[in-house]
Amino acid sequence: MTSWDIATPTSLGTGVAKTEINGGQPITKPTQAQTLIEVVPYMASTGAMTAGQTNLTKVIIESNSINLLPKQFIAPPIQAGLGTFGSSLTPMLDTVECNTPLQIGATQQFQIYGENYIANTVANKLGVGLHYSTAQTNKKEMFYDSVANETQTGTSATTVSGENLTINDGTFLETITPVLVNGVVTVSESFIGSISVSSNDFENSMPLKVPCQPTSVALGSAIGVGLAKQPVYKNIHMGMKSSCLISHNLTIDEAQTATGNFAVGYGYTKN
Repeated sequence: MTSWDIATPTSLGTGVAKTEINGGQPITKPTQAQTLIEVVPYMASTGAMTAGQTNLTKVIIESNSINLLPKQFIAPPIQAGLGTFGSSLTPMLDTVECNTPLQIGATQQFQIYGENYIANTVANKLGVGLHYSTAQTNKKEMFYDSVANETQTGTSATTVSGENLTINDGTFLETITPVLVNGVVTVSESFIGSISVSSNDFENSMPLKVPCQPTSVALGSAIGVGLAKQPVYKNIHMGMKSSCLISHNLTIDEAQTATGNFAVGYGYTKN
C-alpha cells in the first residue's frame, strides 16, 4: 500500500537564503514505509506579485539518516506580468520520481528546503507532498542536481552560455528540466527558445537539445504572463563518466527589449 504526507508550506522570504520548510522542522517518514516513491513541490506567492518578478525556486531534500543526496531540483516557476496585471498562472503540479529506499521500522527524517534563485518584493511559500510505499522498490533511485545560479538571457536572438555543473558518481543522465522565465514584460514580445546540453564526459555525441516552455505576451498595459507547465524531458539514458562536467546553452529565437533568466536541472542514476 501507499500513503501521502505533507511538508507544510513555509515562507521562503524575499531573499535567496536556503530556508527549511515544514515550519522549520524535519518530517518523519511512516515507520512502515520502505520507499519514497516521489515528491510533489507546490508553491504560491504570499501576496500580490510585483510586475517583472518571478518565483524561481529550487527544492532541496536532505537527511541525516537516509543516504539520498543529492536531491535538488527546480520547482515550476510562477511568473508575474506587466503593470497592474490582473492575473498570474501557477503551473500544473507534477511529480518528481525518487525511488529512495527506506528502512522499515525506523524513524528516519527528511529536511526539506526551498531556495530562491531571484529575490522578490513579495515572499513565496513552498510545500512538498511525499508519496511513500510499504513495498521495497525494484527501480533505480533517482538523484537530482541543478545549477547553482540562474543566467540572464540577454536581449538578442542569439545563443547564451549558462553555468556549468559537475555530476559525480552518476551512471546515466535520465532527465533534463529547462527553465526560461521573463523578467520585465514587454508588450507583444514573447519568449521562445531551447536549451542544448553537452559534455565531453557523455558516452557519445548524440544531440540533447530540448524546447523550453514558451510564454506569449499580448497587448495592453496590464498583462499577466503564465507558464502552464514546466517541461521535464525523461528517458534520456545517456551514459556518463564518474565525474561528468555538463554545459548548457540557451538559444533565444526572438529578440527582446528586456532580459529574462534561464536555468537547468538534471536527473540521473548511480550504480
